[in-house]
Parts: sequence; structure tokens; C-alpha cells
Amino acid sequence: MLSVGFIFPSSEYLFDPFKGDPHTHFQILTVLEYKMGDKVKPLLIDLRGVKRRFALYHIPECDVFLHSVYTLDYKEQVSIVEGLRRRYPKAKHIAGGPHVYDFQRECLEVFDSLILGDGEETISQVMTDLINSDLKPVYRQTSKIDINIYPYPSRKYLPEATIARKGLMALKNRPGYEDLLSCTVIFSRGCPYECRFCAMPEVKKYNPGIKFRRPDLIEEEIEYLKREYMIRGINLLDEIALPLTRQQAVKHLEAIGRTGIVWRGQCRVDGVTPELAKLAKESGCMALGLGVESVSQRSLDIINKKIRVERARETIHLLKENDIEARVYMIMGLPGEPDDIVERSWNFIRETGPDIVYLSLFAVRPGTEMYNNPQAYGIKSITSDWDKTMHLVNRFEDEKLTMSFEYSDQAPWGRGMKSEEIINNFLELQAMIKEHGLNTQYKDAEQHKR
Repeated sequence: MLSVGFIFPSSEYLFDPFKGDPHTHFQILTVLEYKMGDKVKPLLIDLRGVKRRFALYHIPECDVFLHSVYTLDYKEQVSIVEGLRRRYPKAKHIAGGPHVYDFQRECLEVFDSLILGDGEETISQVMTDLINSDLKPVYRQTSKIDINIYPYPSRKYLPEATIARKGLMALKNRPGYEDLLSCTVIFSRGCPYECRFCAMPEVKKYNPGIKFRRPDLIEEEIEYLKREYMIRGINLLDEIALPLTRQQAVKHLEAIGRTGIVWRGQCRVDGVTPELAKLAKESGCMALGLGVESVSQRSLDIINKKIRVERARETIHLLKENDIEARVYMIMGLPGEPDDIVERSWNFIRETGPDIVYLSLFAVRPGTEMYNNPQAYGIKSITSDWDKTMHLVNRFEDEKLTMSFEYSDQAPWGRGMKSEEIINNFLELQAMIKEHGLNTQYKDAEQHKR
């Protein structure tokens, strides 16, 4: 039997790493056990909350270690692999994830083998090759993955105390929901859009489009979570919580509604219609996050967001009209921002009245079109010190903000803003948001990653 440990790093840069869950990890472990049975002994090694320097004391010996590599975790994961090679020199290390797609050569110097694309079909082949001493350096998942042919992900791999927890359903103006036992879920995979600041298009080379779980499987998973862990609320981590067609969205919402839980999620501003807003509320929806990104239409067009500012106004109104808490994600520092972006942004916030505003400082990250073709977006330099690109002002009150890139003095749209200007704009708008009570009182440090 092959012992397989899937390592989830500490995520120290998050205010609370337990706000989310290692969905990739228990999804792959569930599929691996489903396909290979007693040939493998799968284990989730959850390092959340563990200081990096003590990580090795929490990792048992395994025949093979799996790693899902994100740019912000890369340094930590390299350090873990180096330490494990000294401690367990016979173990193999297999890596997948977004960072691997963009830095294959670099990652092959750290890991024994790479998985490119979704891992459900590939992982069993990797394990079979390991058993037969025939491990290959790179595995590519080229055929489309149907997420509906696999069992729902089992939570048994997680530490029991982290599965159902309070706080996930906290609402700004409705006390009591923070006490509901809740957990996070994902009912879809992928994204059909091509936003220039998002790494998703790079990942989509291996499995394009978006896929949603069938309504019956959604209902089955929620009932499993209710039965086994007594959950009463779910936080949907899907990039797009509402399916893109009316027919599919209606069945999706009806399936959730039949379970009797309450839920929150996020969606595009053009994904909410009057009918769907009403159905979402009836299905138990308490809050939706909207990727407004910017009130500058020029900036939205440059990043290929394919939404209109006016539509964002309408959707916020729709949510409020249906008594759904409206949470708005906005980014400062996008290409094409006008000099008066703070004033425009505040006017938009004041006029539309969202319940919560999550403000981010823009960072150019690997895998994005802006990273691969910076000159087209007026960018003259990009840092590779990724540790400096995750800013949580609510946590790091004395943090000195830095930009991950610099605009040219003359960009395609005109004058490129200096880094100091962008940071000052961010801090000024953040102060307004905080002063008017529009930041979450629960210090919910969820990060907008579209």
C-alpha cells in the first residue's frame, strides 16, 4: 500500500486561514481512494495555523507527498520539500497547481514530477507509475474532466474541529447568523471569461469552460454535510455561484433551497436578474459578493472584464431589493484609472449603498495576460517577490504597502500613475470605507481572486 500525504501549507498571509478549506486536496484524495481502493493510504496534512519553522514536526513519513502550488505559497512549499528530503529521502514529491503551469522548469528542480491540468484522472496514473517505478517528469490532463462522474468530496481527511464552524455566515446587520455551524463548498469548476488580470485563462488551456455540479449531486452533498457535521449554512467559494443560463440557474437554486440551509456566495454583476435574485433569496441566500472591480469603464475595458458600471449599480439595487446583503469587491491600481478615481469610487459607493466593500491593491501575478504581455498594459517592471503582493490592511495595521509592478510614465491610455499615487489612493479610499462602517466588523479577510 502506497502512503500518500497531500500537504496544505500554513497560509500565514491570511487573517484567518480557516475561513476557507483545502478543497483541491480532499477532492483529489477522495477520487484517489475511489479509483485505487486499498492500493493507497491517503492523508491530508493540514498545516494551517502551524508556524512555518515547526511545519516538519507535523508531517508524518509518507511514500509520496502531493503539493498544490500557488504563487503566494511557493517559497514555503520549497522549504517544506527541502526539509522533507532530508528527513524522508526516499519519498517522492508530486506538484500541480497554477504556479506549476507557469514555471515548469523551475518547479522540476524542486519536485520529482508535475501534473498539469485537473488531477482527477492523472493522479491514479501517477500512483500506478510510482508503484511500477516508472514515474514520469510531467503528466498532462488533456481530455475534459466531467466533475459529475466523481463522488462528492469527503471531509473525513480534515481535522474534525475545522469542518463545521461558526463565523462563516456572519452578516453585517443581522446578529445571530455568525453562530450557525457552517462550512465552505464548491459546486463548479472553471470560468468562461478572459479577464486580463486573472490567472484562470492560463489554467483553462487544460480544461476550458465552466462546469457545474448536477442539482441532485448538490443536494446530496449538502445533505451529507447536514447529516455528518450538523451544518446549517454554507459559504459557496465558486468564482461564479449562479450558473450562466436561466434554466440551469433555476434548477441549481431549487436544489439548494430544498435542503433548507442558508448560504452566501459571489457572482458576476451581470449574472443576476430580477428573477434569479428572488429565487436566490427563496433558496436561502443571505449575501452575495459582486466583482465590481472598478468604477472606471476604461479600466474595466482594458482588463476585459466585460461588464458595465451601470450594470453593477443595477445589480446592487437588485440584491438590496431582495434583502440579500450586497458585498462589493473593488481594486485600486488597475490600468487606465483616472486621476480622480478615489472620488469616483466613493461617489459610486455612496450612491449604491453596498453593505460591505472589500478593497484590494492591484497586483500583477504569474499566469495572467498582464504578466505575460506587460507592455500592452503600460507596465515597465514586475517584481518576483510575491510575498509582498498580499495586503490585508485589517490585519497588518502597520504594514508598509508596496506595489508588485510599476507603470510606465506614458502608458497606452496616457499618463501612468506612480506607485506612491496608487498606494495613497488605496489608503484614502480604505479610510473612507472604514470611517463609514462599510468594512466588515468581523475582519473577514476573504480575498477576491478574479
